[in-house]
Amino acid sequence: MTAPGPAVDPAAEYRAARADAVLADRSDLGRLEIEGRDALDLLHRLTTNDVRGLGPREGTAAAFVTNKGRLVDLVTLHRLDGRILCLTGPGRSAGVAAYIDRYTFREDIRVRDLGRTHGTLGLFGARAGERAAALFGPEAAGRPLHHALSVTLAGAGAILARTFPLGGGGYHLTAGAEALGNLRRAILEGSPGLRVAGPQCLEALRIEAGLPLAGRELTEDYNPWEARLHDAIALDKGCYVGQEVIARLNTYKKVSRCLVRLEVRGGVPVPGALIESGGRAIGLLTSAASVPGEERVVALGYVRDEDAVEEAEVDVIDAGRRLGATVLGPAR
Repeated sequence: MTAPGPAVDPAAEYRAARADAVLADRSDLGRLEIEGRDALDLLHRLTTNDVRGLGPREGTAAAFVTNKGRLVDLVTLHRLDGRILCLTGPGRSAGVAAYIDRYTFREDIRVRDLGRTHGTLGLFGARAGERAAALFGPEAAGRPLHHALSVTLAGAGAILARTFPLGGGGYHLTAGAEALGNLRRAILEGSPGLRVAGPQCLEALRIEAGLPLAGRELTEDYNPWEARLHDAIALDKGCYVGQEVIARLNTYKKVSRCLVRLEVRGGVPVPGALIESGGRAIGLLTSAASVPGEERVVALGYVRDEDAVEEAEVDVIDAGRRLGATVLGPAR
């Protein structure tokens, strides 16, 4: 008979992330392995960031966009020995693979979906760096954002990459499905007091961090500037799909709306709720969640650029309810 696992306690998980760190299953992320002589060059020509300049064990965030500069997905690209690991948004691996295939002609490039053969764990929180250093060494834990390297723990090999911080810090560990369980056990056994966090805790941390999500903030309704993806855009690189539009938006200051963080009072609104100021519509809410264990609701939404003012009071109109909200500032 299997022993029962620890009781799910999102409030305790959230407190642990804020004070220490949590371990989470992030196998919902898409995983693509990209190989071939022309892989770096083609990805450079298909994404918003400088991919061609990546050295071994280096990485970057980048966006795939349409030829009109609209968002397809935000990914992280990690250059390994002879291949590139691409982590996509949840459920977006097939879409990203199809996008790459659409623009592949005679290039030597092969894309393999690792969704079924591999999984990903996440280590997040205020002391995530300390926990990672204790497990994998200070040098591994201290590498720059999105840079990756191979690590081994209790015989289980994985790719460790520093990632967008949730609760103060963040790391992804991607490993073969057969090794993932052993890796998870080894991390918990080697990290006394480390809690496991579930989706409710992670969603609150994501929204508080202002990190946009595929299907919510990252859709073809928006462009990378509006989603606050400045760190995923290289303005000095050559031509890529959608580059002319993205460059023009920046040069001529044509970005008219901005993703912001909000705190909502009176309930949890649904995505798509209208955001108003002074009785006038100024944008749309895209994500919202209760903070576990606290009387707070945090949210993300797009508003007009002139309304993205810290401490501005707005209303969220959700199925006839008028909920008060405060703009906490730009998302990222």
